[in-house]
Order: sequence, then C-alpha cells, then structure tokens
Amino acid sequence: MAAPKLKAVEEHLQEKRRHASFRELQELDEEKLKVAKVIIGERIRRRLSQTALARRLGVTQQQVSKLENGDFDNLGTLQKVLSVLGYHVRVSAIPLHHATHTHSSRN
Repeated sequence: MAAPKLKAVEEHLQEKRRHASFRELQELDEEKLKVAKVIIGERIRRRLSQTALARRLGVTQQQVSKLENGDFDNLGTLQKVLSVLGYHVRVSAIPLHHATHTHSSRN
C-alpha cells in the first residue's frame, strides 16, 4: 500500500521538475513534496487511513489528500498534521542566488 502512494509522489515530483519555469518555484515544489512524502510515510507506518488521520486533525479526508500531494500553503495546517505525526515545521529565509541579484540590478 505504501509503495504506490510514494511512487505517485515521486512521479509528481519528476513531472514538476520537467515543467517548472523558475528555479525558485521548482525548489519550493521539491521541498513541499519531500514533506508530503514524510506525511505519507508516517501515516502509513502508523497504519492510519487518510480518513483516520483527518479525524485526528479535525479536517476532511480531502484536505489530508491535498497535503499528501504537496498542496499546502498554510503553515498552521502543516504544523498541525506534522505535530500529530511527531514532527515540526522549520522555516528558513534563504538569500537568492547572486546571479539573480546581478540580473535584476541591470534593469
């Protein structure tokens, strides 16, 4: 059961890599999908269905499905699901590449 879902996330990640037009967006998508893999893996390891996890979180099964597809923009919701699974969110501010700054200063 775990392998098909994780394989689907990997395929989604590879699809995103092929079609992302901006490096920063691509990196963000990759990070989101890494987190989604953690959520899926922990949920399956704990033998929870999406519905059971949703009940624990007080959200719908559809919301859990979206999280597992890397579709999350709300850090509060992400923290809630990761907390239930024994993880926490760490947010970092990372400077843009020097080349990006050089390019934008020419315009």
